[in-house]
Amino acid sequence: MQLKAIIFVSVSVFFLILLFDFAEVTRKYPISNLDETVFSIKLSLLRTPSTFCEIFHYTYFITATFSLWNLCRSHQITILKSTGRSPQQILYPFLSFATFIALIWLFVMHPTGLFLETLYNKSISSGTVSETNRDVWIDFPPNNQMIFIKTIYGNKIEGLYIFDTKQGARIFARRASIEKSVWNLENVTTVNDDKITHVDAMKFFSGVSLNLIKLISKSPRNHDVYYLYKIYKIQKKNQVTLRLYELELHKLLANCFSFILFALIAAIICFPINRYKTKTHIAIKVISTAIFLRFSNNMLESLAHGGAIPVQLACWAIMLILACISIAILIWREV
Repeated sequence: MQLKAIIFVSVSVFFLILLFDFAEVTRKYPISNLDETVFSIKLSLLRTPSTFCEIFHYTYFITATFSLWNLCRSHQITILKSTGRSPQQILYPFLSFATFIALIWLFVMHPTGLFLETLYNKSISSGTVSETNRDVWIDFPPNNQMIFIKTIYGNKIEGLYIFDTKQGARIFARRASIEKSVWNLENVTTVNDDKITHVDAMKFFSGVSLNLIKLISKSPRNHDVYYLYKIYKIQKKNQVTLRLYELELHKLLANCFSFILFALIAAIICFPINRYKTKTHIAIKVISTAIFLRFSNNMLESLAHGGAIPVQLACWAIMLILACISIAILIWREV
């Protein structure tokens, strides 16, 4: 029942997103012949999967809730309870299916969506697009340094700012290239004790490796979980902090856990069986829960983005609190 429901809901949501995306593409690229129509459809098909992946966990929430509701309305839950099944035992298939779908989303759907979005960017740029990242902050606590990079492409840097938080010294470079852990700076201005010095070139020895710089030449949202974890290991080895990449990694893992959380919340919404629970009543609860989670997560992520709270707290606090509350309610209702 869950498999049939999620296929139906997913296909419906996918084509709805495709329809809106096609309308947006035709607004940017007007259609006048068959070739332009095919090109617009191609662009929509390339971009729709990444958008669909962002809301797929809500799609599963709808599926789980209405699958449980159908079991309740058809009295199958009552029959299962009469045979000695507890609500926890009834939920095992839902939790197992949620775990399976979460792994599929994390390791298959999300990387595929990113790959197709890359093809979309190449298509609209006639294949000339290059991987760049902008406005990157690197915190380097062992050297009391903070590094700001305006633009990264490969191992090349445009606009480099190095701040020594202990001595108050600053280095500004128009361009830089990296060889292993040595940064070759060009057109450099140094400020130390209000003394300004200009030089054409300078070597800066940093613990930030070339491998890490190449990996962060793409923005955090353009990496899948494998590369984000690789960046996380390298940054720990280099003893630097990349807050946005850590935030994106924990967001992906938290979204993966949200499938299991939604299965638990669906059980709370549907149990116990009450006649007043119509589809409208269920839909209102589903929409309210989804809006609350979206708003709470966005607010906490904004705080973590600015460094006000740890990224782990921003991504996991609401999820874990709701999971604990859901499990407690299910146990209390059974007792």
